[in-house]
Amino acid sequence: MTWDHDSTFSRNRGLIQPYEQQCLRHACVAIAGLGGVGGAHLITLLRLGIGRFHLAEPDRFELPNMNRQYGADMSTLGNLGEPKIELMAEMARAINPEVALTLFSDGLTVQNCDAFFQRADVAVDGIDFFAIDTEFKISPQEQSS
Repeated sequence: MTWDHDSTFSRNRGLIQPYEQQCLRHACVAIAGLGGVGGAHLITLLRLGIGRFHLAEPDRFELPNMNRQYGADMSTLGNLGEPKIELMAEMARAINPEVALTLFSDGLTVQNCDAFFQRADVAVDGIDFFAIDTEFKISPQEQSS
């Protein structure tokens, strides 16, 4: 079977117009964290037709991820040495072989923040709740006067 973008996403018609589908094809979503929230968002947005992603994730799949993370299954657990971001990138390319991915395998850090958000149309926060120090550093802070 040959990949065809218009045919692949034709079932979105009725929900969105063809020109809107083209907008999604060229949109970029930055997803920080590919666990329970971020991984599900990645797969859902891919199936909607988003064509570009910046992905940040420093972790690897482990057995305790099975109950909540999209990419965690017995086949990915067999690749314990492979970074979660690489496995999720493979899944993304299996859904849309044309998808453009920029991978941040160190996760979202203060050092790569500018590059991560550069040219992203929207960002999704999937950072683990226990990584509050990173969350605090990248979130907009109130400016005191």
